[in-house]
Amino acid sequence: MSTISKDKSESSHSVSNDTFEVSAFVRLMALFGAAQQVLRTRMQADAELGLGPVDMAALCLCQKNPGGTQQDLVKAMGKDKGQIARLTGELEKQGLLLRTPDAQDGRVWRLSVTAEGAKKCTWFFAIEAELANALFGEFNKTERAQLDNMLTALRGRMDEVITTLE
Repeated sequence: MSTISKDKSESSHSVSNDTFEVSAFVRLMALFGAAQQVLRTRMQADAELGLGPVDMAALCLCQKNPGGTQQDLVKAMGKDKGQIARLTGELEKQGLLLRTPDAQDGRVWRLSVTAEGAKKCTWFFAIEAELANALFGEFNKTERAQLDNMLTALRGRMDEVITTLE
């Protein structure tokens, strides 16, 4: 088992001779990168220059969780506070997102999507749905359940890794 920590000198790497884990990780990252590229290409084809898949994912998360915070985005997206602050600032500058100080704690920003932002989310959801259908549309009920279980397990493991880095 390998553990990851902030301090490289504290990391313990006892990797077996079986390279399945590394191969699976590389393939998963390549698949993720390819999906990001397809989304980016489609977005450019629809003349949405200046907005990338990460920007849209953040905006759509805000739409799904009105009044959520930048910290909620940090947790949901696995980005750091600075990245999220810059991203939400840019979305606000483009008129897609409103950031308002929390009534109890002025250091906390509450996020809500503007009407124009909501239109962009509808557009992006359609692009995501098209790609998702192309990837998963032919899976049967059992395969979908298996994939869902594996993704849930991977998310849990990633959360554990992230916790060790904090």
